[in-house]
Amino acid sequence: MRKRTGWILTAALAAVGIAGAAIAISSKKADGDSAKKRERPPLEFAQRDVVSLQAKRLAVELAVPGSVHAVSQATVRAKLSAEVKRVLVREGDRVTAGQSIAEFDTAQLRAQMAERKAALESSRAQLAMADRTRQANSQLLKQNFISQNAFDTASSAHQVQIAAVATAQAQLELTQLSMTDAVVRAPISGTVSKRHVQPGEKVSFDAPLLSIVDLAQLEVQAQVPISDVTQIRKGMPAQISVEGIDGRKFEGGVERINPSAEPGTRTINVYVSLANEDSLLKAGMFARVLLTISPEIEVPALPLSAVRTEAAQTFVWVVVDEKLARRNIATGKRDERAQLIEVTSGLAPGEVVLATKFDNLKDGLAAKVISLAAESSVADRNRQAPARN
Repeated sequence: MRKRTGWILTAALAAVGIAGAAIAISSKKADGDSAKKRERPPLEFAQRDVVSLQAKRLAVELAVPGSVHAVSQATVRAKLSAEVKRVLVREGDRVTAGQSIAEFDTAQLRAQMAERKAALESSRAQLAMADRTRQANSQLLKQNFISQNAFDTASSAHQVQIAAVATAQAQLELTQLSMTDAVVRAPISGTVSKRHVQPGEKVSFDAPLLSIVDLAQLEVQAQVPISDVTQIRKGMPAQISVEGIDGRKFEGGVERINPSAEPGTRTINVYVSLANEDSLLKAGMFARVLLTISPEIEVPALPLSAVRTEAAQTFVWVVVDEKLARRNIATGKRDERAQLIEVTSGLAPGEVVLATKFDNLKDGLAAKVISLAAESSVADRNRQAPARN
């Protein structure tokens, strides 16, 4: 029994010793990691990676999104209810004003026209008979062979037949107009953008048949915030960039300003003219309109690439006392063409600001800016270093 107790005590002491050793090793490792963390080399930035707040001349510009629309466009609709016999054009076909673009089946209209022609001839014949009766009764009335009442009856019948002839004539003209409408003609010159029907379909009155757009003259419908629309004037020049056509700017001008805001958007539509001389542009393209709303002014500014926005806060990264610091700033006017933005507060002239985006930056990290001489020395060492296999 004493031997067994001694064995247990020895094992317990050994376990305590092992645990103590493990704790000591873990403590040494933590101390080592902490030392390594403290000894982490500072972040190094080249001169080209930093900028400072300087006075720049900014052209105050307003960039707004929009979409391209045709100034002249039309949806051709059916003027009668009938079966479509032929559609002579397809999407993308060019048409001229007055060109025949579709035809309706006219069999029923031709039968109706024959019927109304016959009705008109019958009415005319009855009118001639009523006219002769009226003239005869007029002579008899003069000779007192008939009463005035009998003459008035014959005269009224004559007037009724005149009205019947006019009615028959109008009905015939209506049928002739329907026959003319059976041949559908283009109301404007342009390009077919949509074909709504196929041959053999029965369509009702006012049903859409074809859509035509004239791409010779376009306009951009731009959505301008209510706060900025007061700075825009009719005739103001504009530069337009179109999605899908990179590296090219189109010239235009403000043609019209909508007098009321769009419901639910708090924006007002501004219409900017856009010539389409090379026929590159199509209706429906997305565009960006750049308006210069005031002349150039000199203000403290930074490149747009140096300014960050996160959670509704605008900030920059600065190097102060060889440490990184996140600095919230207030901004003002933007010059999209020069890629500059005005800084109204939060930054002093001469402070070192990171000019481009870097990942994993944190407040308090050690950082320094390498001088041009140091950069040149590092580059020379890299060139002289032997290549490794």
